[in-house]
Amino acid sequence: MPTAAEIKQYVSDEHAQGVMEIASEGGITYWATQPTDDEFAGLPAGKTWTITEGTAPHPMFPFYDKREVDGIHYLNADDIRAAYAKLLDLNQTVVGREYHGYIVQSWIDRSEAGGIDLGQIDAGTADVIVQVAIFGEAKYG
Repeated sequence: MPTAAEIKQYVSDEHAQGVMEIASEGGITYWATQPTDDEFAGLPAGKTWTITEGTAPHPMFPFYDKREVDGIHYLNADDIRAAYAKLLDLNQTVVGREYHGYIVQSWIDRSEAGGIDLGQIDAGTADVIVQVAIFGEAKYG
């Protein structure tokens, strides 16, 4: 198991940003919605990202006819690193073999100069990283 210092070395703030971008482009969109200006304004010091757990009206899904918020969550790169480390553990029981395999492969393919291989982190994998960062588990899907 890598040390916290190794995780921080190879999962830089830029890598955490990359995970969040992948997640927001499709990974978390089935359980999270675009934050409002007020929700963004509530960002605490030391946090970087606002995640609004809930649904919003969608033209393709008429059963989502109003905005419902189940929670507002704020994350930073350390939250993403901690979730990544938890999911990298070979004894983890949070996710199945597929997503765990992508995380392990991203670590195996890391480089001194480039850090973890974000090419191994697809939308579903980014989704579970964000969920573990927020909830400590894969709550959705």
